[in-house]
Amino acid sequence: MDQMEAKENTSFFSDVCVKQCKGMCCDPWWGIISYTAVKEGGLSNLKGFRDEIIKGIKAREERILKTYVTNEVPLRPLFKSPEKYNVSIKDIKANGTALSLNILAIFAFRCLFLSPDKSCSIHPSLLFGTEIRPPHCGYLGVLSARPGEKGYCRIIDAAKEDPDGSKVKRAIELEKETGRKHYNGGVDTVEEAADRVIGQLKDYCSKNLASFNPQLSSPAPGRNDPCYCGSGNKYKKCHGR
Repeated sequence: MDQMEAKENTSFFSDVCVKQCKGMCCDPWWGIISYTAVKEGGLSNLKGFRDEIIKGIKAREERILKTYVTNEVPLRPLFKSPEKYNVSIKDIKANGTALSLNILAIFAFRCLFLSPDKSCSIHPSLLFGTEIRPPHCGYLGVLSARPGEKGYCRIIDAAKEDPDGSKVKRAIELEKETGRKHYNGGVDTVEEAADRVIGQLKDYCSKNLASFNPQLSSPAPGRNDPCYCGSGNKYKKCHGR
């Protein structure tokens, strides 16, 4: 099916999304936000920075919850708190003692309007054409979108020209595997997500930014040990006097 035919075929999306994909992108619904967090002072005061990470994750979670509400009076939220948080550092840049972290936060939400049979109870097709969903709800599947562009769906793209259905099946399996990876790799709480970020930060600095690691002070030499200055004398007869 080419792009024009797909646009004219009103059953195209229902056939692919409901009958084949079965609402995978809504079960769970993935909220993905990339943002930057800056850690001043190297690796000092990591407890305080952990608190900042927690606040940052919660703020973005709240932004999604407030954005995804029905377009009606009174408003109804689509989600409760995420089932999983998959938060990781994608990149770190150092500038003096400041560390700039590019953080990717992925939230797995369960849509309150998705029925057990994977049908959407607020979809226009069930509400006689009335659209009360948020602006970007169900936005995946823009036929003109290319990989990486807003609205791109690998499954819909594969279905545009797939006479025997093999491309769609491969695309569905790939999406399922990606979803399982994000979900199973996630944690249950914001605090656990923040701990993961701190762990990744410490590990990165240990491998790539040794100067940012806390420096352990050397123990004082014993009185009969060689002096640390390299004179060859015992410490008690040199700098230990």
